[in-house]
Amino acid sequence: MNSKQRVDAVIKRRLPDRVPVCLHNFLSAAREAGVTMQQYRTDPEAIARTHLQAVEKYGYDCILIDLDTTMIAEAMGARSDAAADEPGHIAAPAIHSLEELGQLKPVDPARDGRIPVLLEAVRILAKAVGSEISIRGNCDQGPFSLACLLRGNEDFLMDLAEEPDNPDITRLLEICYQSHLAVHRAVAGAGAHFTSLGDSFSGPDVISPAMFEQFSRPFEERLVRDLAADDIFTVIHICGNTTRILESLGAYDFCGFELDYKTDAALAKNTVGKNHVLFGNIDPSGVVARGTAEQVREAASRLIGIWKPGGGFILNAGCAIPAGTPPENIHALVRAAREFGVYE
Repeated sequence: MNSKQRVDAVIKRRLPDRVPVCLHNFLSAAREAGVTMQQYRTDPEAIARTHLQAVEKYGYDCILIDLDTTMIAEAMGARSDAAADEPGHIAAPAIHSLEELGQLKPVDPARDGRIPVLLEAVRILAKAVGSEISIRGNCDQGPFSLACLLRGNEDFLMDLAEEPDNPDITRLLEICYQSHLAVHRAVAGAGAHFTSLGDSFSGPDVISPAMFEQFSRPFEERLVRDLAADDIFTVIHICGNTTRILESLGAYDFCGFELDYKTDAALAKNTVGKNHVLFGNIDPSGVVARGTAEQVREAASRLIGIWKPGGGFILNAGCAIPAGTPPENIHALVRAAREFGVYE
């Protein structure tokens, strides 16, 4: 199997020849390519060059392309800020009260903000790798997290606590949903073989499982169904320890889940991993970036032992790999899949 065939097999619920590797490595890859974050956020050619150099150097199976966690919110009116060589962050929300919802409208991916930059980078990569390497197009923050960025995280969480039945909350989430869905469709149309999203504010480290059930889960499940209707497979990443909501995630229609290293790996295999594809979940900072190559190998070996049986597993770090990660550690992660991940 080549790399794309290997990833396709997992997504189609078949066993590949070995566990594939998909690295969330835009920070480290840009640093190694001599590309600043400012260039990476705005220049499609620089983005493509970054990922092509990295996949050639390390030989993994799936390119994960994204810009940052501010792309859609910025395109909808939030103010972002970033140092020249740091990822962007939201410095000011788009609205300061739910009464200002009339100022928001769903994005046009072909025109708004930096979304066209991402689309063009995907097109360049798709042309370069053809049917050899898989492309995972990350579509920024999911509906709940996007609403947090547009309204302001603390203010939106206060809205949920004080007025959970306010219809403007549902209206905001619907606007965010339509924007997010449009980006997935555009990214797939540009040539990504599958898509993904972050929903960093949805996890138990930020909101209660009850809030997750009421405000986030319905939109995540709907997204999976709507994309599946378009023949688009997607992967959901929620930062932090998602152990308390694994049963809920396992009830979704077929999709992928990229789980953070804090999540109980064995429980994840026995819940979410029964019917979905698992991505992850090695500690990107404490192990991949700051550990030794041997520690990376050992961590990957342990995880492969838990998540490999029966298939449905693509090896990755649990979140973005930091800039400055030693190359020998990334090589160790990729080699571990070849050493321990072969299927009989």
